[in-house]
Amino acid sequence: MSLTEYRYDPDQIATLAQEKAANLRSNRGLSDLLGFGLGVVKNRLLNDPRRYRDYGPFWWALKSLLRDKGTDYGQQSEPMVEEVYRGRTPVETLVMAEEFRDAYLQEYALYTNQFMLDGDTGEYWTLFDQDMERGYPR
Repeated sequence: MSLTEYRYDPDQIATLAQEKAANLRSNRGLSDLLGFGLGVVKNRLLNDPRRYRDYGPFWWALKSLLRDKGTDYGQQSEPMVEEVYRGRTPVETLVMAEEFRDAYLQEYALYTNQFMLDGDTGEYWTLFDQDMERGYPR
């Protein structure tokens, strides 16, 4: 499978990450965009673990970032998808995941978990994280 869809321009994401960091400093006096953003994601998932689906193919890289920061969402992963759908830095990965989520909330029904990642074949990829479907974190 060739993972060609939902890709963001790395330079645009880097610029957006800088803008978001500046806004966080200006509006809240905080300088840790990654920590703040992952805290927001964690709170969302505490309210409804199945909302991990909002992040589509970026979920796996986001899940790794959350795990690295000490939140156990289980061990299931999808390394091939995670490698493609991540930024050059953890902050850029967070920004990409949030950009995807924003588009997802406008375009898809809640809990949609099928996405066309390969525009050449037209086949759908299914996001299914058994850990999150069971209600992680515990």
